[in-house]
Amino acid sequence: MQYTSTRGAATRVDFRTVVLSGLAEDGGLYVPVSLPQFSANEIANWSWLPFDELAWRVISPFVGDSIDEASLRSLVSDSYSRFRHRAIAPLQQIGHNEWVLQLFHGPTRASKDFAAQLQMRLVQHFLGENGDRAMLVGASNGDTAVAAIEALDACPGARLLALYPRTGTPGDRMAILQAADSGRVCALAVDGSFDDCQSLVSRLFRQWPLPDVVPISFNSTNWVGVLAQIVFYFHAALQLGGGLRPVGFSVPAASFAEIYAGFIAQKMGLPINQIIVSTNRNDALHQFIHSNRYNTGSSSHTLSPAMDFSLFSNLERFVWELYERNGPATRALMEHFEYCGELSIGNRQWLQARMLFDSYAVGDAQTREEIATLFRETGCAVDPHTATGAFAGRLHRRNIGAPMVTLGQIAPEKSAALLAELGAWHGEVPASAALGAPARVLGRDDLQGLGEILAQLQAGR
Repeated sequence: MQYTSTRGAATRVDFRTVVLSGLAEDGGLYVPVSLPQFSANEIANWSWLPFDELAWRVISPFVGDSIDEASLRSLVSDSYSRFRHRAIAPLQQIGHNEWVLQLFHGPTRASKDFAAQLQMRLVQHFLGENGDRAMLVGASNGDTAVAAIEALDACPGARLLALYPRTGTPGDRMAILQAADSGRVCALAVDGSFDDCQSLVSRLFRQWPLPDVVPISFNSTNWVGVLAQIVFYFHAALQLGGGLRPVGFSVPAASFAEIYAGFIAQKMGLPINQIIVSTNRNDALHQFIHSNRYNTGSSSHTLSPAMDFSLFSNLERFVWELYERNGPATRALMEHFEYCGELSIGNRQWLQARMLFDSYAVGDAQTREEIATLFRETGCAVDPHTATGAFAGRLHRRNIGAPMVTLGQIAPEKSAALLAELGAWHGEVPASAALGAPARVLGRDDLQGLGEILAQLQAGR
């Protein structure tokens, strides 16, 4: 398996290079030159497989000969060793042909554990004894960084730098980030939004200041962040129809990687008949899918904070696919977007996307009502992000005869206070995290200061 850049660089690289990367050399994102294809019968024959074996079947074609079969099997299986449910990602029924795929049984109780646990083991495999020369860098508004820090034990030599917005990060996640500072980890508050954090990280990768240190993204700009999530779709479809029955998915827009992963799963042969993108009032993705207008702008705080942003890096991979893997066309579109903050694609490409995708923006009042209604009618407690997906899935499903699966990305207990207020939580409500002032707050454009912090972290100071 070879990989190329979304922006048309001629150089092709192997899976090892992709794992140990931030951005491609030309500033694009790495993508596979071709996708593995599975027949309906081949997929159907996987219906009896446990999750880790299914994951190996889906992941191994993307790895190629970069890792031998025995090592990859062991590595993939070990990635799920700390999950608390024997099914890894169980399904819970919430209505007629309506389901929630529970992706929150990992060590940090969020779907980000799938990519983080897999990525750290892949990084460790490829770096081996030189792991101390790797620096994992990324932006997060909570769960992604917490999952990466938790998984760092699997890569003992590497160091990690996480940027998070000073306001808008949930208190319990911020407390973990503030407590994580050590000789190997630096969690740094930024005086700006999550989008500002993302932009700063992208600039850092393009102007990397430490030539002897391998820069690796722990965000889903790294292909592993997408690869780990393709498995979700195969797992759910096999559980609900043996891989032969069409299935729809509703995806809360906490990351475009999960949305794009569903698109890739369909191209690989999985019978997905619809993907609904649910947003909150920060509706940049809804506007893109519904009206072919994508704009970044200021984000407002909502009940679903993991969705409070408008800059989605994996949208570039999706555009590349829609433009039939045309690197120069993708480069022109993305450079225009980076310059003016606006993006529209060709009408033919947009109509192609609409064949699979629908979207809906869910307000806080609708989210509250969905949480309360689901608990009252099913006894199922869901967090606000899952509630947006369940609401949008019920409202916009195209085929009531096909199962509709909402990706449940965050454990409900992480929103216990809100759920208790709505009468949808009868368990213990954790006390609010005690937060101190961040030791240092980085300006949203302070690339020089970020480089100095990187050097100090690499030196163990």
